[in-house]
Amino acid sequence: MNNLQGKRAILYRRVSTTDQKVFGNSLNAQQGSLRDFCEKNSMNIVKEFQEDYSAKNFNRPEWKRLNAFAKKNKKDIDYLLVVDWDRFSRNVYEALGVINDFKNIGIEVNCIGKWINYNDPAQTMMQLMYLGMPEVDNKIRSQKVQTGMRQGLKEGRWNVMQPIGYVSGKDELGKTLMQLDPIKGHLIKDLFSMFSLGMYSQNEILKMSKFRKLKLSKSTLSRVLRNILYVGDIKVPAKYDEPEQIVKGLHKPIVSREVFNKVQYLLASRNRNTSKQNKMRDDMYLRGHLKCVKCGGNLTGSASTSKTGKKHYYYHCNRAKGCKESFKVKDAHNELIHLFRDLKPPVEVCDLFELVLEDYYKTSKQTQYNDIRRVKSEIEGLELKKDKLLDKLLDEVISNDLFKKHTQNIDKELTEKRNELSNLNDYQKDLSEYINYGLKLMQNLETFFEQSDVHIKNKLLSSIFDEKIEFDGQKYRTPKFKEGFGFIYQKIKELRLLKNKKGDKLSNVSHLVLKVGIEPTLSKELDFESSASTNSAT
Repeated sequence: MNNLQGKRAILYRRVSTTDQKVFGNSLNAQQGSLRDFCEKNSMNIVKEFQEDYSAKNFNRPEWKRLNAFAKKNKKDIDYLLVVDWDRFSRNVYEALGVINDFKNIGIEVNCIGKWINYNDPAQTMMQLMYLGMPEVDNKIRSQKVQTGMRQGLKEGRWNVMQPIGYVSGKDELGKTLMQLDPIKGHLIKDLFSMFSLGMYSQNEILKMSKFRKLKLSKSTLSRVLRNILYVGDIKVPAKYDEPEQIVKGLHKPIVSREVFNKVQYLLASRNRNTSKQNKMRDDMYLRGHLKCVKCGGNLTGSASTSKTGKKHYYYHCNRAKGCKESFKVKDAHNELIHLFRDLKPPVEVCDLFELVLEDYYKTSKQTQYNDIRRVKSEIEGLELKKDKLLDKLLDEVISNDLFKKHTQNIDKELTEKRNELSNLNDYQKDLSEYINYGLKLMQNLETFFEQSDVHIKNKLLSSIFDEKIEFDGQKYRTPKFKEGFGFIYQKIKELRLLKNKKGDKLSNVSHLVLKVGIEPTLSKELDFESSASTNSAT
């Protein structure tokens, strides 16, 4: 160490976190050591800098101010001093670059605890070791953290940032286990259910007021719909020789696997359909819904201008392929209204169908009524358990800490059960309104359709018909209905045959509503029994 008397120095001290700065003594200890060193060697302190920031690079607020000050006052500074090299940097390559930059402006960077004589080439190796050890230590600790987190993922514990719908939490052993967000969790479930219907695009979902609380962007919504965490799975990424794997998570799923898989199918099918969609027009709303009866191709629509300048609108096949199928738009629209009018069931049959549905729900073992009784019983059991805990506390059988621990868990379960009960109590009202609306829609389908805008018309057509419909210029060929619509229409036709029979009891016609396990099996959103179970969990 050369004679330092009269030399001018700036001092730099650092800790990694704010907690170390507020609650620790490291900065004070560094300050004392640096000042003692300068006093012992009769050095002049020009300025002092300190901060709480990571040393993995030099992108630090206070370091930037130090750097600017040093360059501005380089003629008045001889040294930059630190207590230890890991206070200066934990990145050997960046550190050597910064040391060289300061050397070029006449300032020597050195450490009071491990002083380097830059005139001695042999000490270059020592400096590399001093600077390299903190970086190696960082990498070892980082590797340990990553290994621990990976092991947590393998065990089914999501230990990074929680997705929308979950909040951070711990299990009864104090280990990381994210919990359902009581508000956003239900919204995420509704979002998946809404999208799984296949009637709404992602843009339409984003515009729905009920989902605004989620604050989703288009890209975020797309990631949410593809995130397997919501179905209870965790993806463990590939690393080294280990392939990527999917494990069962310990957290509670928000979305059923059936709904999630349906959403993935819809996303994949929409991605495959890269062709530009036809622009919807009020005057040709059947574009995209018609199939040619001659060649099986898709029909489009356009206007033809007569010699008088009047426009006539036609649906037609692809003339470039040689198919000349064509008919007036007006004829196709009028006949569609006639088709809807023919589907209209008599009022008395709809009334009977509604009674059958109500009877089915009231008598089925899997109805909402039984779910309500079950949840009420579970709530009573939890409240009784809480009372017993209080008795044990008063009798000094258990400690206050143990009482608090168990009551917190019980209160959490009670909150979940009361929320479930609230949803179940609303269900019967919602069900009644849904059935009533659906039947009224069927009774007034042609009127509702005619009064709707082109977007609603498009959604109705997609909901009613399972395939593109065929029109031969005069009549529509028998269409294939969507499973739900076809099922209701079939049962109403059967009830129409029974409505004139005298003495038929409600129980004798209740069998017309199919139960789960009887062919044809319905998809979940159309299956009454499954829907009841699904809604009970909502």
